[in-house]
Amino acid sequence: MRPAALFLLCTLALAGCVSSKTVPTTQPSDYTLTCEQLQNELTSLGAKFEEVKEESGVTGKNVALAVVFWPGIIFNEMRADENEKSVNRRIEHLAGLYNQKCMDG
Repeated sequence: MRPAALFLLCTLALAGCVSSKTVPTTQPSDYTLTCEQLQNELTSLGAKFEEVKEESGVTGKNVALAVVFWPGIIFNEMRADENEKSVNRRIEHLAGLYNQKCMDG
């Protein structure tokens, strides 16, 4: 295979990879959020969790990678799992704050 063709193949394979959608578990402003703001953040994180969850398993990206660059499937699955876990950790953190701040009253 010619170097130009190999480069193009690798570029296409990487372009089809799952993007990094990890979120930080905590943010400095978390502790100043009101109960309503915590609820809104948890709602938006629920939608984000569903979004990153859809990127794992049999997806168009994974099928394309299977044809072009099969090791990319492993990378995609690892990245999708990392994204899911980061969103889940943030949900757990904010839910804990919500329970402390809003459920004790």
